[in-house]
Amino acid sequence: MLQLTRLVYSSRHRDLQPETVDDILEKSRINNLRDGITGALIVSDRSFMQLLEGERDAVAKCLLRLLGDPRHDDIRILCAGDAEHRLFAEWSMHLIQTSGIKREILSRYEIDGSFAPEKMTQAAIEDLCKVLSKDDWEDIAA
Repeated sequence: MLQLTRLVYSSRHRDLQPETVDDILEKSRINNLRDGITGALIVSDRSFMQLLEGERDAVAKCLLRLLGDPRHDDIRILCAGDAEHRLFAEWSMHLIQTSGIKREILSRYEIDGSFAPEKMTQAAIEDLCKVLSKDDWEDIAA
């Protein structure tokens, strides 16, 4: 049996256009379906935070692709390790805009009034990912 791995990273982006996000999603979904990876891409006005789940080698290869992607600056691994189950099992890549998350939920994870995943603790990152993976988006969506 293959070991399920979960990896969360953050990166910065510059002048992100909607079509750029669409392109990232389209390519991610194709690659992730092929490679058995699930996850979520959280997009704020300045940064990405992405959770990837899958077999360890597949997640590592995905990370290598990301490291070569010029749309990502300052990639930081926030947490990585074995996982017992997938948080985003139904999503080859789920898009979550921070502007679409209720203020009272997002504010729990902000630092100095902004979404800065690279400054979050591992416990906060794990909690945010669990909250965002809930099936009932009416409790989460703005």
